[in-house]
Amino acid sequence: MLRLWRLYRAAHGPGLDGIGGTFASGRWHLQGQRVVYLGATPAIVVLERLAHTDPDLLPADLQLGCFEFPKSAHADKLDDRARLPGNWIFDEQTTRRLGDAWLRENSTALLQVPSALLPEESNYLFNPRNSEAQHLHPVSERPFAFDPRLL
Repeated sequence: MLRLWRLYRAAHGPGLDGIGGTFASGRWHLQGQRVVYLGATPAIVVLERLAHTDPDLLPADLQLGCFEFPKSAHADKLDDRARLPGNWIFDEQTTRRLGDAWLRENSTALLQVPSALLPEESNYLFNPRNSEAQHLHPVSERPFAFDPRLL
């Protein structure tokens, strides 16, 4: 089993329908796409959330969720050396084009991508429209609050 993590608001739930991607663009997609961002570790999802949210606006109802996806199901991996330019961290046009192409192809439910904050870590794009999306299931969740020393 592949374990994946997500930090989300309790008021909205895990958001596995991908509706959030229709409201704003992200590193790997343009606004209007149904997509969910997950992380390979709890630490990277916490770091990503901290980097993308004003500390004064962090919600008080965060949940740290753990999900599993069977290794027998298909996942693609974006090989950063083969398909990403050397400056990919600063080239969101390219990363969005690659993510959108993967979403349009609809070939797998997951795409492993490097984190722009820490490229040694992995994030995952989840395509809720893929036929294998049903295999992603929640394992656990717990309330999460940022340690004040990080803010």
